[in-house]
Amino acid sequence: MSGIAGNPVVGYVFDKLVDEGGTCLFGETTEIIGAEHILARRAVNDAVAREILRVAEETEAQAKLTGQDIRTINPIPENIAGGISSLEEKSLGAIRKAGSRPIQGVLKYSERPEGKGLYFMDSWASNLSIYLGYQAAGAQILIYQLGGGGLLGDGLLYAASGEVAPLIWTSANPRTRDLAGWKLDFYSGGVIEGREAIEEAGERLYDLILDVASGTMTSCETLTWTHPKQIYLKEPCF
Repeated sequence: MSGIAGNPVVGYVFDKLVDEGGTCLFGETTEIIGAEHILARRAVNDAVAREILRVAEETEAQAKLTGQDIRTINPIPENIAGGISSLEEKSLGAIRKAGSRPIQGVLKYSERPEGKGLYFMDSWASNLSIYLGYQAAGAQILIYQLGGGGLLGDGLLYAASGEVAPLIWTSANPRTRDLAGWKLDFYSGGVIEGREAIEEAGERLYDLILDVASGTMTSCETLTWTHPKQIYLKEPCF
């Protein structure tokens, strides 16, 4: 549902923000493996295209240092239960959150972009470390797409204390919406349910972003339960 509705809605907003002169960042390199060649075709030049391919190849090689092939252990069980059959299929849905505009560059973790437009940040598969990297790069609003709710019971929806940018929790999955309750900021499942088009949901999310930018608090800003911050590590941790 993230690949069919949730991420395309975010992608619509990304396109709109970029067209209006904004800067948008997306990342989590493990989530582009198997679809990196598609992103490379959207690069503004050959150098950026080669960098997209390089970081994907490097991340996959580093994952293999653990003794596991990331293509055989990802998707995780919750993804498989939701109908995803391979890492490539998961990545094809994940990259849709980046919209369709040209990719201006590949950023190192926490690196600030030199100009406007869409940028890819080479970041690992930890949601907290991703947030911190975006904020260090200058991001002022964060969006996280929740899937089938497999992690909700472990407290995935937590406060954002210590962070300097508000975090918007969004999902297209009705089960996640029901489990999260009021803590979910945005629901785009109406696209799958046939109640609205991607563009209509995108306009609603765009309006929410404007509200948050104007001072409206997100749900995580009102929570008191916090989660320890994770530092950015690519290597295996023991």
